[in-house]
Amino acid sequence: MGFKEGLRPFIGLDGTFLKGKAKGQVLVAIGQDSMNQFYPLAWTVVDKETKRTWSWFLQQLQHSLELHNGKGITFISDMQKGLLDAVKNILPEAHQRFCVKHIEANWCKRWSKGELKKLL
Repeated sequence: MGFKEGLRPFIGLDGTFLKGKAKGQVLVAIGQDSMNQFYPLAWTVVDKETKRTWSWFLQQLQHSLELHNGKGITFISDMQKGLLDAVKNILPEAHQRFCVKHIEANWCKRWSKGELKKLL
């Protein structure tokens, strides 16, 4: 069963650092089924997480999964600027949403705990 028949029209995108002897970053695309199980769709190792590397990765994903312009697909990710721009350029009809965990982490970086309590 393929992506379109078995998984939700939802793709999670993220990157993480490689630590150890190998340097660089891993970019991943994850799908989800109706039972909320996650499945790796694609991954690659790149030198850096940039607009250029995300654009290349998304072009490969677009071709492999026949995503065309992204119509009907929702991508969820952190708010990494290069990634946001790459999705907008490669898959202009796709929807973009942000991971709540990343939103919270970015919010907490910006506001100290004392300032957060004042807002509540």
